Amino acid sequence: MNKDNRIVIIGGIACGPKAAARARRCDPHARITIIEQDGGVSTATCGFPYYVSGVITSNDSLQVRGPDYFKSVLDIDLLLHTRAHKIDCNAHIVEAIDLKTDKKTGIEYDKLVIATGSVPVVPDIEGKNLQGIFTLNKIEDAEMIKSYIARNKIAKTVVIGAGFIGLEMAEAFSTLGTNVTIIEALDRVMPEFFDFEMSAILEKHLHDKGINVHCGHRVTAFQGNGDGMVSTVITDKTTVDAQLVLLATGTRPNIQLARDAKLKIGSCGGIAVNEYLQTSDPDIYAGGDCVQNLHRITGKQVLVPLGSTANKHGRIIGTNVTGGTDAFPGVLGTGIAKVFDFNAGRVGLTEVQARQSGYTDINCLTGGMEHAGYYPGWRDFVVKLVVDSKSNRVLGGQLIGAGDVAKRVDVLVTAITFGATIEDMAELDLAYAPPYNGAFDPLHHAANTIRNKQDNLARGIPPAEVKAKLDNNDDFILLDVRSPLEWRAFHIEAPQSQLIPLDKLREKMNDLPLEKEIVIICHTGVRAYIAQRILDGADFKNVRFMDGSLISWPYQIK
Repeated sequence: MNKDNRIVIIGGIACGPKAAARARRCDPHARITIIEQDGGVSTATCGFPYYVSGVITSNDSLQVRGPDYFKSVLDIDLLLHTRAHKIDCNAHIVEAIDLKTDKKTGIEYDKLVIATGSVPVVPDIEGKNLQGIFTLNKIEDAEMIKSYIARNKIAKTVVIGAGFIGLEMAEAFSTLGTNVTIIEALDRVMPEFFDFEMSAILEKHLHDKGINVHCGHRVTAFQGNGDGMVSTVITDKTTVDAQLVLLATGTRPNIQLARDAKLKIGSCGGIAVNEYLQTSDPDIYAGGDCVQNLHRITGKQVLVPLGSTANKHGRIIGTNVTGGTDAFPGVLGTGIAKVFDFNAGRVGLTEVQARQSGYTDINCLTGGMEHAGYYPGWRDFVVKLVVDSKSNRVLGGQLIGAGDVAKRVDVLVTAITFGATIEDMAELDLAYAPPYNGAFDPLHHAANTIRNKQDNLARGIPPAEVKAKLDNNDDFILLDVRSPLEWRAFHIEAPQSQLIPLDKLREKMNDLPLEKEIVIICHTGVRAYIAQRILDGADFKNVRFMDGSLISWPYQIK
């Protein structure tokens, strides 16, 4: 431990405070300084949508540790309202500016940490400076949005971008009683996070909750009223009335300070760091949203800005600036969001990403219940697994629905981290009791569906292909094997639809033509698979079941 070790940290939101606290625990004698340009420190930025909606009632709850804590408990100097203006790598000095007095100060360091986070992407669109157009990056942004809604009695809001923040804020605005429209330039919601069929399920839920969703629309201009307040969003396909607009079009790493210091910037646009989170200058470390990370499956560099990753970075940096050698192994792109009544999570690679990375994949859609079906109160969800067909290694998983998705995402994270195969997944010894799970977890069912497909026991067809066949009026049978009661509750209305309950299939199968294409559906897919095997055994020639069955059907239903 070195009494002369001067550790300076630029950035006080997530990575920076974590690095400072860890450094203090590792070295009680180091001189530690945090430079933060805003007035708060250690802020839970992921809680902003819930603060805007009123679920979190006080912004004090979003401050994990107050400024006084850092001095009184950790003996860390905290310079708020101070901007790090320049880094002199040769002299080991950070030039900082007091934003209240404009006074410049040179702060010497032995080890420097850059934790400057990210900044919102603001498209260069006509009218972007009108009143009522916001981004959400700081607690001050959340405060301004709340205040603007209260002052102006906002009835119509538009969210530009259908990523995490966009969907969470759509729910927040809806909770406040406004009419909400989401505009997304790409062809679906959560376009970088989910494959098409999973995005479609989520989009249907948004529609069911009264959210207007326009995908494939590019915003071309904002128009205002006579008072300079936004009133209209113009896209290449339509116009939408708006009294408040949130730009949720993503973020980019805040790297200007690092770039000016001639530190290496990576191929993805983030600060390049090694496994110890050192930059190209060995005395300067960087972490959080401003750096790029190694993807643990593909081995490629990626940008995955998450508070969880920033905190992991901070702990490792705090260890290493005090003499340690901890390494950061990379990320899996894990994430989860609450979207009204649905939970939406993912880890690893999507089907599209797996193929782009050179994998030949096999995948499945299955439905599942969060606990035993005979125990009251169960909620369901959809699982998509993506597996490397050569090694059988699990590459990724996506889950959407009202049930306990987070539990399964974390199981998948653990399995993928340790290189689990689909056979490993099928045999995981997960906890079982009726209030918590079925004897087979939905992940077990998904893994076994993949194995059945590999053995040519199960043959699936994606919902989108079934929809295309219906739209084209193809000559096939859409065989529903649920009960009459379930059919009356809802079903796909089409000339091709036919009901034969599973318990009647053996006695009525002679009514079905042997040579005709048959696609079988039920609620989650289990009965449809059983029906497929029954018809296979009776020498039917062209039988498949719809992946995920009706729980995965995102289109109109009667």
